[in-house]
Amino acid sequence: MATKSEEIATALAERIGEGRDFPPGSTLPRTDDLVREFGVSKVTVGGAIEQLERWGLVRAVKKAGYLVLQPVERRVVRDVVRRPRGGGYVFPVVASAPGGWVLHGREQVDRLAVPEDIAELFAGIEPGAQALRRRRVSSPPGEPPFQLADTWLHPEVEESAPQLAEHDTGPGGYLEVIEHGAGHGPLSWDRFVQIDMPTADEAQLLQVSRKLPVWRQYTVGVSAKTGRPVEITAVVIPGGRVRYATRLRRDASARWPVEPFAPAPQSFDLG
Repeated sequence: MATKSEEIATALAERIGEGRDFPPGSTLPRTDDLVREFGVSKVTVGGAIEQLERWGLVRAVKKAGYLVLQPVERRVVRDVVRRPRGGGYVFPVVASAPGGWVLHGREQVDRLAVPEDIAELFAGIEPGAQALRRRRVSSPPGEPPFQLADTWLHPEVEESAPQLAEHDTGPGGYLEVIEHGAGHGPLSWDRFVQIDMPTADEAQLLQVSRKLPVWRQYTVGVSAKTGRPVEITAVVIPGGRVRYATRLRRDASARWPVEPFAPAPQSFDLG
């Protein structure tokens, strides 16, 4: 049975959207007004608003209240890396929407202390060591920020290819420089995904509430020359905007044909 807060959240959610009481860009009524409208306590109203934040419908804005967010399509992310003729690599997140993506602001290229999660995935780099980071916020055209992507480059790769520190690394981008300019191609990629809560910085850049869970993904580019990671891209996506889809593969022990059991076993729900 739904709680009173959940009932109020559902009622408010039905009034959010284009042509409704609360279109994108508007703000919710003040807490006191909602208390009077629904005849409940501030605590109950607060719980309802938190639920709207977790649904990705609103976010708190200092001195403005709760801003109603633009609804966006949930996109299916698969596990294929493409390289169209005449272009650079297209990774699964960008491939989830047709056409080119746009940047929200300019790409930032900085030399920063390597955070612990990135150092753990790199080989031979301690947390706090200096490395080059390329940060961009992007989305399909006409949509709010979809992903925050931070690419960290191993210092040894940058030493052999100084152009990686430039804003414009040329056709094919930084991966072209790593694979061909620095001789690490073909790269292979490992991907690690976890569900997390956004930091204050991430929530601000993605224009979402800090109460909305995010999809945090690490794509580790491994050199064919050294067998070690040379670049790591950490991507953060609001949880309500992505659905991961993949095809399960059979281990060698499960390849068809498999021997039937005799007598046939009872059926199990494998999930």
